Amino acid sequence: MGMGGGGGRGQVSAEINVTPMADVMLVLLIIFMVVTPMLQHGQTVEMAQTKNPIEMHDSDRDDAVLVSSHGTVSFI
Repeated sequence: MGMGGGGGRGQVSAEINVTPMADVMLVLLIIFMVVTPMLQHGQTVEMAQTKNPIEMHDSDRDDAVLVSSHGTVSFI
């Protein structure tokens, strides 16, 4: 195992071995490249339809709520 670098026999090297990290990153890249096209196909979901008794988009309603810094709530 020729690790190279200075130092004699039995000395500890302060360099980080990045080869295993590069191998893991390449494997993860391949996995994501294979899985990503499978995620694009999604499934359609039928949403429930409801009938709201109070229409929320009326423009004639001018209700406002005022909350003060003391915690009091007022309806304007």
